Amino acid sequence: MYWSNYHSHSIFCDGRGSMEDFVRFAIAKGVLKYGFSSHAPLPFLTKWTMLKDDFIDYEQEFERLKAKYENYIQLYLGLEVDYIYGCSDVQTPFFLDKSLDYLIGSVHYLDKMFNGDYWTIDGDFTTFDWGLKSLYGGDMRLAIERYFEISSLMINHGGFDIVGHVDKIAMNSSNYPDFNPADSWYENLVGETLQLIKDKGMILEINTKSLHEKGITYPDSRFFPLINELNIPIVVSSDCHFPTNVIDGFTPTYKLLKAVGFKTMFQQIAGRWEAVEFNEKGLFC
Repeated sequence: MYWSNYHSHSIFCDGRGSMEDFVRFAIAKGVLKYGFSSHAPLPFLTKWTMLKDDFIDYEQEFERLKAKYENYIQLYLGLEVDYIYGCSDVQTPFFLDKSLDYLIGSVHYLDKMFNGDYWTIDGDFTTFDWGLKSLYGGDMRLAIERYFEISSLMINHGGFDIVGHVDKIAMNSSNYPDFNPADSWYENLVGETLQLIKDKGMILEINTKSLHEKGITYPDSRFFPLINELNIPIVVSSDCHFPTNVIDGFTPTYKLLKAVGFKTMFQQIAGRWEAVEFNEKGLFC
C-alpha cells in the first residue's frame, strides 16, 4: 500500500519548506508518488506565485531530487496554473516550451477591483469581504455564480490535466450566515461544473487541505456520491504548504470515498494517468 500526492508547494512559491524537505517527509509518511505543483508565474507580481526567472532552478532542483531519491519515491514535476479571464491561462507563451508531467488548473482570482488588482477568493477574509462588497455589492450568490462561470471557462479552455479545488470559494463564503452549501442553487452550480469536467475528460482533484482545520474538502464531501455516479476520474491531494502536511486528511477521505462507492483513483504510471484501486489505508501497488 502507498499514498500519493500531486498537489504540493515549496519555497519556490508560498510553501514553507524546501523541495527536499517535502520529499523527506513524503518518504517518511509512506508516499510513493509525489508531485511538485508550485503556483505558476502570473503577469503581475504576487507574494505566493513563482517568478519566471526561478523556473530553471525549480526544474534543476527537481531533477537533482528525482535522481537522489529514485530508490525511495517517484517524483513528478508540475505547476498549478491560474486561470484568470483575459489575463492568464495554460496556453500563454510561458508554458509552451516547458517539459512537465502534468498541470493543475485552478481559479483563485475573479474580476478586477477598482484599484486595478484582481480579487482573490482564496486569501484572507478581510480581502475577500472587501472584494465582495466592491465588485458585487455584497451579493454572495452573484459572486459565486461568477466564480463558477470563470471555472467553466477554464475547463472549456482546457490544456491541463487536473481541475484543482473546484469549489474553493466555499472556504470564505461559509463565513457568511446567508450562504448555505446545501442550497439547491449552489448544488446545481457545482453539479453543472462536475458534468462539464466529465464531458471534457478531465481529472478532478479531491483536495484535503482544509479537512483538519475546517472539516471540509474541495469539492465538499456532499458531492462525492455525484462524482462517483458521473464516473469522474479523481486524485486525492493535500495541497500541502508545510512538509508535515503531505498526507493530511488522507485516511478519512479515502475511507469516505470507498463508502460512497469509489473503487479507483488515477495515478501517474509510465507517463500516463491510469486507474488504481485503493482502500482507506492507501493505494494498491
